[in-house]
Amino acid sequence: MKILFANFILKGNLFMEDLKQGLEQHAEVIWDFEEFWKCENHYDIIHLHWPEFLSYDVQKYVWTTDPFPKELYDKIESCLKHWKKSSTIVYTRHVQYPHLRHDDDYLNLYRMVTSYCDTVVHFANFSIEQFKSWYPEHKGITHVVIPHHNYASIPNNSTRETARKHLKIKSDATVMIVFGLIKEHEKELINKAFSFIPTKNKVLLAPKWKINRRKIGYIRLREWVWKFEKWLVSLNSKRIVDLGFIEDDEAHWYLNAADFLFIPRTNELNSGNITLGCTFGLVVVGKKGSDIGEILDETGNPTFEVGNESSLKQAILNAIELSKEGHGEINKKIAFKEWDVSKIADAYINVMKTSIENKRSL
Repeated sequence: MKILFANFILKGNLFMEDLKQGLEQHAEVIWDFEEFWKCENHYDIIHLHWPEFLSYDVQKYVWTTDPFPKELYDKIESCLKHWKKSSTIVYTRHVQYPHLRHDDDYLNLYRMVTSYCDTVVHFANFSIEQFKSWYPEHKGITHVVIPHHNYASIPNNSTRETARKHLKIKSDATVMIVFGLIKEHEKELINKAFSFIPTKNKVLLAPKWKINRRKIGYIRLREWVWKFEKWLVSLNSKRIVDLGFIEDDEAHWYLNAADFLFIPRTNELNSGNITLGCTFGLVVVGKKGSDIGEILDETGNPTFEVGNESSLKQAILNAIELSKEGHGEINKKIAFKEWDVSKIADAYINVMKTSIENKRSL
């Protein structure tokens, strides 16, 4: 079997890197988005992920409000028509739409791309039902659930004790981690969740919580205020924030130091942080509903109703109690047993073979 990964992102995206390595145990895997546009060579499977990452030209419009060019849209559709005839198209549904832009242009792009898929892989059943309700006109698509594989490829070279010592965190502190990029509108929710930890001996680990510059016209004053605020934050032992990008080989310090991981995403379909937290033996807290809530419920982790403070407070209290009871280790066993990369790759290969056979039988 010959598989084409048709997206341009690779370096730094462990989901894609690990899946590619897993699939390579069974098939030839080519990662080259330009092959998608050439429409020349033969591939049994065209594996799509994020439509906005089909090329740099497609992706750059996510950062603007400019109209998506009709000629680019038509070119994508022309390529999809070609591959639909000569190959089997499998799409993994990571998101509902681009995080940065979901106007009609990109909603229509997603609608068009998914209409050419033979099989859609989802991380949970919620996504299947949402997909069908959003695209009732899409017929003949096979839907399957394959879990997000674990992050065992991230180096794990510390223990809870050594990690806390490294970060200068008290051994008996209650530590909440928020991993990944934090958006401005999420900061209030994170602060509220952190406030519900019922002890003063607590720490918020949010490496990518960015201290932004204030809107001050006088540049020198703006820079001085910004640097002063960063300095003040650095003095607060209860908040470890604004550290910038964390390399994969440094992530273990932060994850192993935490008691539970909090997901502040309230509008997204999925979050890889569920899998990340479970891989490192953490209790994970996230919203009810969507794939996030479904997976957390299935694994016995706390969820909260968005906009309901009492629900959020109860979820935080439950997370602390579950952490003390060792539920993080249960999560870890699930991550390594059920979400092993080789096991997930096997599932993908079986789905791809079935999709090819189903298409041939039509």
